[in-house]
Amino acid sequence: MAADARRVPQVEVLREWLKTERRHPDEEWFLVESLSEREALDELLDREPGAAAFVWRDAPVEWYALTLNRSAFERLQVVEGPGGLRWRKLSPDGSVVGAARRIARGDPETLADETGVDVDLVRQFRDDPPEGALVLSTRQGCVPTFVADGNHRAVALALELLSGDFTPQRAYLGVGANPVVRPLLQRVCGIVSEVLDGRFR
Repeated sequence: MAADARRVPQVEVLREWLKTERRHPDEEWFLVESLSEREALDELLDREPGAAAFVWRDAPVEWYALTLNRSAFERLQVVEGPGGLRWRKLSPDGSVVGAARRIARGDPETLADETGVDVDLVRQFRDDPPEGALVLSTRQGCVPTFVADGNHRAVALALELLSGDFTPQRAYLGVGANPVVRPLLQRVCGIVSEVLDGRFR
C-alpha cells in the first residue's frame, strides 16, 4: 500500500464516485452531498451496477485514499469481469498498460468496434485529463487491483506512461472481504508478501 494511504469512510468515496458520474453529459444532475451512505450506494448501483457491485458483494470494504506511484499504477488491471467483454477484450493480459499498448498500436475505430470501448474518449483524456480520483478494488490476500471506475482515464494515463511521462494519480482503494475457504492460498501469499516486503525495505 502507498506510504500516503489513509483510511476514509465509505460515504466519502461513494459521493466522490457519484460526482464523477454527474459529469457525464447524459446524466441528470443531483445533490450528492446530501445523500446518506445507503442512498449514495443505491444511486451508484442504479447507475453503475457492474462496476459498483464489489461494494456490496465484498462487504465490508475498507477504503483508503492514496496516490499511485508508477510501480503500483503499472500493476493495475482493467475493471473486473469476463474476459471477452469490453475492457477485458481490449487488454490481452487484463492490465491497464496492456489496454494502452493495444490502443497505441491499433486503429481507434476498429478497436472500438471490436471491443465496445470508446477509444476516442481515451485519446481525448490523454490530451485533456479530467480531474478526479480513480476508484480501485481488491480483496484481502494476493488479489490484483482492478479499476472499478475511471478505466478511460487510467488507460489515458497509461498511454502517457508508454511515451515516457507519468503523473502520480490520486485514487480510492477499496479492500473487500474475502471468503475463507477458496482464497486461503491467496491470503497466505499476501502474508508472505508483506513479510518479504518488510524484510527488504
